Amino acid sequence: MKRLLLVIFITSCTSSSSESTSETTTTTVEVELSVCEKVEKEYISLSNQLFETSFELNDYINNLSDALVEDDRAVFFEEMNENFDHQNIYKKYLETRASVYQQINSLYKQNNGCPIAGDQEISDEKVLESKKELSDFLSKY
Repeated sequence: MKRLLLVIFITSCTSSSSESTSETTTTTVEVELSVCEKVEKEYISLSNQLFETSFELNDYINNLSDALVEDDRAVFFEEMNENFDHQNIYKKYLETRASVYQQINSLYKQNNGCPIAGDQEISDEKVLESKKELSDFLSKY
């Protein structure tokens, strides 16, 4: 009996090493966007595409040498005829710009009741100008 009491006593005094784990649950609630919010979201996505390709072009030009960006830009266009890397990066920029301008133009025409802060609409003339610049480049190179 003493042994039984001693075992029970020791068992109850022994600290248990069980850990309690609490789980954190994250609930995502999807909110239905209005038409104008969807238009703005699409515009931002398109605008980011244009920003990324512009950044790539400017970064490429800036890394041509240790000279000022303006000097590197002049060299970039002077060497365009014989430098295929220059041609490819500029072609990508022109293609992206023409495509994004067209898409933004269409987005606003189809959703002209959605005011977006700032004058971010791309006119028909801008679209035509960007397409012509791309066409001229492709004809030349």
